[in-house]
Amino acid sequence: MKKIFLLALALFSASISSQACDGSCTMGGSYLGILPQFHKNFVGLRYTSRSYTISTTHTHLHEGMPMTHDDIIEERYNTMEVWGRFVPVKNVQLFAFLPYAFNQQHTSRGDSHYRGLGDVTLLANYSLLNTGDSAAHTFKHTLQVGGGVKLATGRYAASPSDHTQSVNLQPGSGSTDYLLNGIYTLRYGKVGLNTDFTYRFNTANSDGYKFGDRLSASSNLFYWHNLENVLTLLPSAGLYYEHAEADHLGSGHDMQGGDSYYANLGLNMYIQKIAVGGTLQLPISSKDAQHVTEGNTRALVNLSYLF
Repeated sequence: MKKIFLLALALFSASISSQACDGSCTMGGSYLGILPQFHKNFVGLRYTSRSYTISTTHTHLHEGMPMTHDDIIEERYNTMEVWGRFVPVKNVQLFAFLPYAFNQQHTSRGDSHYRGLGDVTLLANYSLLNTGDSAAHTFKHTLQVGGGVKLATGRYAASPSDHTQSVNLQPGSGSTDYLLNGIYTLRYGKVGLNTDFTYRFNTANSDGYKFGDRLSASSNLFYWHNLENVLTLLPSAGLYYEHAEADHLGSGHDMQGGDSYYANLGLNMYIQKIAVGGTLQLPISSKDAQHVTEGNTRALVNLSYLF
């Protein structure tokens, strides 16, 4: 029973996803997923899918008269990721993420595909507070802080003359970036509330292109339900927010960043050493500075083995 309570307390422990869409289609971020028991190692697979609709307008001269055309661009970002956690000592968690990206852009002129290994992310977290297994506390608290690095290991082959679309669609960013995150969980009985944030400090790549810094944060209610000590269910619901600063090419601005809000709906299941889960993010509001990008529904599924 104590292990199951620990599992519930581990909701939304840090798992920074090295998403394929590092520029994140002008506004993406990293979602903090549900992880099982604090004290155990694990290895697993995660699949994420995101898409964006971009509205553009083109004006040209035809027989001396200006002609304006509207165009719709659909971009899809998919990632299959190998990830794992290692607990070397009490209160310390080390994470590693290796993604493979397969992205697509659809326009009126045809489709473009971008595939390859993404950027490896390494992360370390430390538990400052954990009263999850203490019978002396009615309210259970956990607080973790951490940081890490996203290495420039992914495939990056963007054209210097096309830094608005092809850069975002690359499996890697071509830059080494730094991460800071924090997670706080409060639980009373079978009900709890989790709040977390991730901030990514981006640097310029070899082409001089710098994705703007990214901030993501979420707050989620969850409920723990044990079925005959065999299956544990952890449904959750809440809100997710992300913010992107403007991207830069040299001293100028390229894409202007923006803000997005999503509703989270999640369900995780635990059967002995196996953890299976999924999350849907439903768009509430998605706006960039130029009012041209709209975020669509996102999905994440994961499978992990604990040892």
